[in-house]
Amino acid sequence: EQAVFGADCKDFVSIAHCIPTQSLKMSEEVPLEDPQVPMEDPLDEIPDDVKSMPSMAIGILLFVIAAAGYYYYAFVMNKKKKPTVEIDETMATNTVSLKDVNYLASRLGPDSTHLDVLMAVASCPDSIKYGLKHHEAREKTRADRIAEEEMEKANEKNKAKSAGNKDMFDFDDEGWADEGDMDDESKRKLELEKKAEEQKKKDREHLDKATGKAKVLLEGIDDGVIGQKWVEDTLASKGVWPPKDLRFLGGEKFDYNGKKVSALEHPGLRRNICMMMGRINSMMLNTHPELLEAGSKQLIDQTYFKGSAEFRQRCAMLLEAALRTAVACRNFELCKTVVQAVSLFKIGCAPPGDAEWFDNQMEKQYKCVPRLEIENQSIECTGENEMATGDTLTLGLDVTRIHAEQFTKQKVAMLQKQGIPPQLALQTYREGWWFLVRAERLDGDIDASTLDLKTDGLLGEVPKSDLEKFEKAAYSERLQTAWPMIVQNITQKTGRVKIQFLAPVVPGKYVFTVSLNSQDFLGADKEITVEGTVLDGATVVRKPKEEKKIEHEDAVEDKKDK
Repeated sequence: EQAVFGADCKDFVSIAHCIPTQSLKMSEEVPLEDPQVPMEDPLDEIPDDVKSMPSMAIGILLFVIAAAGYYYYAFVMNKKKKPTVEIDETMATNTVSLKDVNYLASRLGPDSTHLDVLMAVASCPDSIKYGLKHHEAREKTRADRIAEEEMEKANEKNKAKSAGNKDMFDFDDEGWADEGDMDDESKRKLELEKKAEEQKKKDREHLDKATGKAKVLLEGIDDGVIGQKWVEDTLASKGVWPPKDLRFLGGEKFDYNGKKVSALEHPGLRRNICMMMGRINSMMLNTHPELLEAGSKQLIDQTYFKGSAEFRQRCAMLLEAALRTAVACRNFELCKTVVQAVSLFKIGCAPPGDAEWFDNQMEKQYKCVPRLEIENQSIECTGENEMATGDTLTLGLDVTRIHAEQFTKQKVAMLQKQGIPPQLALQTYREGWWFLVRAERLDGDIDASTLDLKTDGLLGEVPKSDLEKFEKAAYSERLQTAWPMIVQNITQKTGRVKIQFLAPVVPGKYVFTVSLNSQDFLGADKEITVEGTVLDGATVVRKPKEEKKIEHEDAVEDKKDK
């Protein structure tokens, strides 16, 4: 795996973010009051060790009772309490199951498009399971809300009926007088009672919100609340819902309630596809007046929009899994497509992406266009005069982030305008680039199998039939390595990148192509080439490493003397 990802795999930074967990705090124990001690102790004449025995027995008994109570609460009662949404271990943690990896490998291939990648991520087995659990949880919440409201209406009706019967012949001193006939004092008291009742209502609402008992606003029940249906209707008004092209999902059937249904008939998968389409059209949705107004009034269906945030986190993990799968399959085309799909997903832009539009947005917001300039490319076997089969080669590149200065300046200004300390905010800055390296032999053909797929790790359980499409790729389309560069210092402008990988096993003259792909920006991809000759390692005579070490040390000493 190191040979595939590069010599230093720790440089790989996940595009996914961890989901924080909530900690539970035990309530403080209230001490018992000290019992009243009588003036004279009738047990004065009894030895101390005998006197202490009843106290010890009581203490042990209390301990046993407390332990039994704790066991009953912690193990018996908690087992009875079932969460609204039952999520398995894979979905509750930042992990991707091998079942999902197998699915990605089976659905994706060298000719996959960006939309193929995104639809595969949305339809992974665990993703469908995750979406269905949340759909069922929402339906349960909806049913509970309807039942509660019907019960409240019935209670209010009974209360009104009881009040009517009670007050039917209950006349005050003013006879049939209404509020307009009241004196000032009576009006003042009535007004105070109304205000007190309104304050009680507000206090109850605040208490319910603080204790988690507040009603969950739901689309379709609460007036003005928007959720999944609003997203689908808004996408439909723009001609992108239902999706005109579901790619491989269009002809597939899925199990739901004992039936075979289409992708959009499965509520869990439909939810995922809606969220995916919403994400890649987020530039339009996020600026929609209706959403902005609903957000300002807190009329948002959290069962959808909060779930949408969790869905994005899960997609980030699955996109990383898709990228690792492509690298393990050594497929350049799929790897490049996945990296580009990551950038589309992060930006919120529909495939294939509009680079010109993106550049205009960057110019408008940051006064620059993000690009890398590559110079002084070279390839060698470090410490040797030649490259030979069996060597670890180093491909060196001088990299310049031509947007670094202006991008940083504008970013800092934006943070200061928002009242956010730039020193803190920029600590989390990440800018990801991928260097995808291929090789083509110029003086003869080379068998593609000499650069085999890495099937002993991530792909260990993928059926061979799903890997055949990757086996067909020519040697020149197979990855020598996929090397990530993560920029964490936003101000860094230049640096030397050293990419290491094993030399081709067949000697000859080669052209090495480095494809540079951004996972954050559109239109920033480029390619550079460098040529080199690889000799037959069996025929190359080299000095022993110890001798070379001595020569190097002597050279250093001579340099110091001069």
